[in-house]
Parts: sequence; structure tokens; C-alpha cells
Amino acid sequence: MQRTDLFKSIREVLTSAGFYVSELYSIRLTGFDVVARRDETLLIIKVLTNVDSLSKDVAKELLTLSSLLKASPLLIGEKNGVGPLEDDVVYFRFGIQAITVNTLKNHLLEGMPINIYAAPGGLYVNLDEEKLSKMRREKNISRGTFARHVNVSRRTVRMYEEGMNARVEVAYRIEELLEDAITTPIDIFKNTPHIKINLRLHQLHQEIDQIKALQQEIFSLLQNVGYKIIPMERCPFEALSTEKEKILLTCVHKYDDRLPKKAQVVSSISKITERHAVVFTEKSGKKKNVEGTPIIAKKELKKIRDPEEVIDLIIERI
Repeated sequence: MQRTDLFKSIREVLTSAGFYVSELYSIRLTGFDVVARRDETLLIIKVLTNVDSLSKDVAKELLTLSSLLKASPLLIGEKNGVGPLEDDVVYFRFGIQAITVNTLKNHLLEGMPINIYAAPGGLYVNLDEEKLSKMRREKNISRGTFARHVNVSRRTVRMYEEGMNARVEVAYRIEELLEDAITTPIDIFKNTPHIKINLRLHQLHQEIDQIKALQQEIFSLLQNVGYKIIPMERCPFEALSTEKEKILLTCVHKYDDRLPKKAQVVSSISKITERHAVVFTEKSGKKKNVEGTPIIAKKELKKIRDPEEVIDLIIERI
């Protein structure tokens, strides 16, 4: 399947499942490709035909972004370095769950739980250790008998009951013996746990020489107002600006003919993520809002002394 067809299929599945989905961008993104929301579930999706081509740096930024926005990062593709990805199986790349578009379709539209994940050595499932231990005792099955039936050691049975996961074929034998399901599904839409970003903030001054002069000036002004800046090198916005619970999708762009395209992309993402977006420019223009995104000139930002003033100006120009 071509990458454009993969995008189309993903979008069709998400919209059919009741998600609001961001637009397809004319700007090629490296950090992520699609954002989608349904109720409290926010997905930030990276699409790669070969999931092994996801780099560690891209994954790190995707995890940081997802953590700050309380979203679930997801990698969707068709194959890895070994061969095609299996449907209804979760793979992992640098802490990000990877699935096929068919897995997404089966899960969202057919209601199929995802129980299997790939790891070194094969395919595995998460066991419900409490249910497993309880049913074994209720059926009066000793650990020795249990071990012989599923072809593992007594020590392994004890480890299963203490929380160790099992290979798929072993889980099938356990369910055959107990005559009941004992696996727990994988939640591919769980929020990314909060991760430490202080190092990124401390590194800002070390990385500042690599940031364009206008970005450097805008970031410094926002810091003076009270915002913390988390640079985003692979997103359509240059940074996330945070102040307590407030998070701004922060763009820095010259007031030129390319600004509308940038503003349109960020506007779509802003609506889906339910976060304010803003573009800071080097000069004032005729428009204070471009493609639904508020525009603030550098000289206006210089007059601001409180983070709430930034929010008020953004809301005024939406």
C-alpha cells in the first residue's frame, strides 16, 4: 500500500469510529502526521510504511509532545525489518506502540480487543495473574499438574501467578485447561505517563545558537513573561510554551506569503488537541488572524508583562 493510501485508510477508520481528524498537510511533517480526538481520547499518530524507520530522536519528541498534551502516541505501518506486521498484534519502537491499519480498524470498528504483543523471542500476552491463581485453586489443580499440562516448570507457573507474561501458545494451553480466558487486553489509547522535560529546558540555552534569530528572540520574550519553552524540532510549531496548566502551540514565522499555509496546519491541530495556537511574527500585518490562527507581532509581545495577557490577546483574535 502506498503511503498516501495508508493515510486515506487511517483517516477513514478514525472518522468512521467517531474521531475528529486533522487535515492532511501539504507541509511534510517529520514528528507526526495525524492528530485525532474522540471525547477524552487524543491520538498523535506517526505513519511509516516500515516502522523500523522511526528514529530515536523522533520517538523522543513524539513522547514528549504526547506527555504534555495528555495524548496517546501511535505508530501505524505495514512492515518492519523482518517482514509484514501481523494484524491484531502490538509492536514497540522506542516505547511507542506500533500497529497495522487493519488492527486499528478491527479494534475501533469491530470491537476486537488486542491481546498479543511482539517482543524478543516471539508473541506474548498479558496474563490476569489474580484470575489465573484463583481459578487454579478453585479447580483444585496443583502447580505440578498445571505445569505438566501447559508444558512449563512449576517455577514458571509461580511466576505467572506473580505477574509474568506468557507466550501465546502457552496462554492457549492455560485457557484450555481452565476453560476460561485469562489474558488482559492491551490499551493502545492510554495516555503517555508524565516524563521529565527539565533537561530539555536546561538545554535550551545550549541549543539556542542553532535556533533562528527570530525564534531566539520570541522564546526569550516568552520566558521573560513567565512561560517555559520546550522546543519542537520536527513539528509544524516550533515549541510548546507552558505556564502552569496552560499550553500554547507556539509558531514563529515571518509575515510572508508562506504564513497562511503554516497557520492553516497549526489551526487544524489546535482544534483537535483543544489547545490554543499562536503565530509570532517579526512585524505587524493587516491581519490579526490567519486561517483561524491568531497572529502576534514581536513588538506587541514586548509590551506584555503577564502570561494571562498572551492568552487574552489570543482569545481576542480567534
